[in-house]
Amino acid sequence: MNNVIIGFSERKKGEVIKDIIVKNGFVDTDLCTSGEEVLRIANQYAGGIVVCGYKVGSMISTEVYELLPEDFGMLVLLSRNQAELMDNPDIFSLVLPINKVDLIRTVNMILEIGRKNSGGANATELNGRATATKVLRTEDDKVIIEKAKLLLMNKFKITEDAAHRFIQKNSMNKGMKMVDTAKIILRDD
Repeated sequence: MNNVIIGFSERKKGEVIKDIIVKNGFVDTDLCTSGEEVLRIANQYAGGIVVCGYKVGSMISTEVYELLPEDFGMLVLLSRNQAELMDNPDIFSLVLPINKVDLIRTVNMILEIGRKNSGGANATELNGRATATKVLRTEDDKVIIEKAKLLLMNKFKITEDAAHRFIQKNSMNKGMKMVDTAKIILRDD
């Protein structure tokens, strides 16, 4: 699931991003210069992430995203002008220029929460499960969780559902309460 596919029309830009990613421990990394190549390689893997520019060859990143296997996430690196054109809230994006730390944190986060859904469940099913097992939270706890979700949404341009899933999944993986995970997110920023 830690497969990383880099997709940039300009090979030099792709090589810079690939170099950063490989130096941070992602050894299963491919570099592509077209959307078709990205899709061909993605279909050979059982999950991962595509890190690409707004355009990948003749395809726009949103077109590539729609054709990706379900177990892939996407991070688009784009200019401010291109950011206004991104209309899919399920696609993560970072506005250039970015620093290496933000790039690696975002890649790790996307690999953690998965693509459109976690473990095959859609957002509605996930929300239903959360409601069925909801624990009683104080108003202060709710405020902290909302602040952490807002921070994730603003920083990584993700939906509220994706931010909630990220906090929820990390909490479950670490055996922590959601409010404690939210506090860590707020502290680390």
